[in-house]
Amino acid sequence: MIASIGKFSKSFLAKVLVAIIALPFILWGMGDVFRSGNQNVIAEINQTKISTKEFMEYLQAVKITKDEIKNKGKENLINEILTNYISERIILMEREEKGIQITDVSLKNILVSDEEFKKEGKFLRTKYEKFLLSKGFSAAQYEKSINEFESKGQLLSYYSGGIKLPFFLVDQLFIRENKSKNISFVDLEKVYSQNKISENQIKELYDKNKEFFKDRFVTFNYLKLSPDLLIGQKNINETYFDKIEEIENQILDGKSFKSISSINKEKVIKVSSVNSNGYKKDGKQSSIKNKFLKEIFKIKNLNEPVFIDLNDEFYIVEVLVAEESVLDLDNQNVRDTIKRQLSIVNIIEQNSLLTKKINNKEFGKKEMIDFSKKNKVAIETASIKNINDNAKFDKNLLDQIYNYEKNNIFVISGYPNVKKNYLVIINDEKNPIIDINSENYKKYRKKANSDYISKVYKSYDKYINAIYKIDINNKVLQRLVNSI
Repeated sequence: MIASIGKFSKSFLAKVLVAIIALPFILWGMGDVFRSGNQNVIAEINQTKISTKEFMEYLQAVKITKDEIKNKGKENLINEILTNYISERIILMEREEKGIQITDVSLKNILVSDEEFKKEGKFLRTKYEKFLLSKGFSAAQYEKSINEFESKGQLLSYYSGGIKLPFFLVDQLFIRENKSKNISFVDLEKVYSQNKISENQIKELYDKNKEFFKDRFVTFNYLKLSPDLLIGQKNINETYFDKIEEIENQILDGKSFKSISSINKEKVIKVSSVNSNGYKKDGKQSSIKNKFLKEIFKIKNLNEPVFIDLNDEFYIVEVLVAEESVLDLDNQNVRDTIKRQLSIVNIIEQNSLLTKKINNKEFGKKEMIDFSKKNKVAIETASIKNINDNAKFDKNLLDQIYNYEKNNIFVISGYPNVKKNYLVIINDEKNPIIDINSENYKKYRKKANSDYISKVYKSYDKYINAIYKIDINNKVLQRLVNSI
């Protein structure tokens, strides 16, 4: 059953249900300021009160770790847990409203059929009790969790079960994804690349956003503790590791980098002003490995030797200077970043302008031909077999193309990087025919059913919004956050 719970929690339907129940609460934020002033109540769902004690018991059962608090932030984490708890309570209220419950007989059948508690096909009470002891559950606690798990499944079945779609809905989905399309298109990248970015544009954007071009740079000395350096040979042996240990002890004893490296000072390498990616202030790349730099940027104290073990390569390092500096326009990375940003803005503006003209009926097939001639970019053609035919366009672009029909003209763009952009017109389409007795039909019936269930759940979302009002006692919530 533990495995079953795990599988269910990762299933599509379970995620949909939790998301639906939580969505109204998330959209409302943490609700209005609580009006009752009851200091023992943290939230209300309609007229049902959730006591602080009740939520604290739930919070303790969740067992928050220090890492979770650090990663998410205490307040965000508590808000998230409270959202989940309210979602669980709404699910419980929905189950009670619909009369969904698991009988003792059904619960027994669930337990005795669980492979976790069987040996040679037979249920063993001793295995069940051993499991409870190992997990720290009482029988009542575990059986309650099974009851809640199965009830959720039945609630899902209540809303999604029994749906049998007519043939035309399956056929529509099959046709949409498998119709062939003959299209003409202009590669807008070839058009937009003709628009050169001026020096004035670069300088203007830089001047307005100088604070975004700050970076941290460090200057440091390092010495690689190779076997050649420490014992005069390439092979690693016990003497080498004794030398490594001796250097570590010298660092612990407070000796300086200069003192430790004095015998090999000619082997010490100084690296001046590099950022965490290995770039210097002028934008040139240094030869320092990124993993090594990552360790160096963890060093907080200046002018103190630090021992670094990097995949069995050993170093001593001393950071001399750490500074935050605004990069100037001579830095090639800065210029490249600004150019990319200006290019993206230009693409979005040009795409929007074309789309606006198309929507206003000011841009059709004739204008597409004129546009091609004006920019000296040829109109190309392509035949697409179905929505998965990625011979010319990737999945993202194909999905956009299949949202349009014959004679439609439109702009498609490859998100999120906006690199691929096309002006497209659909010249012709051919609809396929599905065999109702084929395996393909069974596959599309299942897919259409899943799509239809998603629509049912969207309607259910509106229903939840309409009948459940959630209020949060923000003062009590803040007091609870502060106490943790």
